[in-house]
Amino acid sequence: MRIDNPSFSGSITQAPSAYADLSGSFTGSFTGSFTGEISVDTAQFTNLTVTRELTLGTFSDDSQNITGSMFISGGIELDGNINVINGGQVQVEGVNVLDSAIAFAIALG
Repeated sequence: MRIDNPSFSGSITQAPSAYADLSGSFTGSFTGSFTGEISVDTAQFTNLTVTRELTLGTFSDDSQNITGSMFISGGIELDGNINVINGGQVQVEGVNVLDSAIAFAIALG
């Protein structure tokens, strides 16, 4: 793995298994792959593959914002609400399901 222009404070613990535990703050870029756990305040990824679980927020009043597009291959289980704001849409195969539901309700009278 290559780390470009790091600014690191904290500690690095090198385990006998050749894996390192990093704590503190880090600024720079990682090139390569990462296996383990990431716990950060802010992170930006060009590509991020989560193979087991992605948790957004830890408290019931956390509010998460997704800017841009999100592609999910597989399924989503949701315990809570999805709030679509600012003219956003919920689409299935390119069809706006909210508009379709309203049109269907109007047609049924």
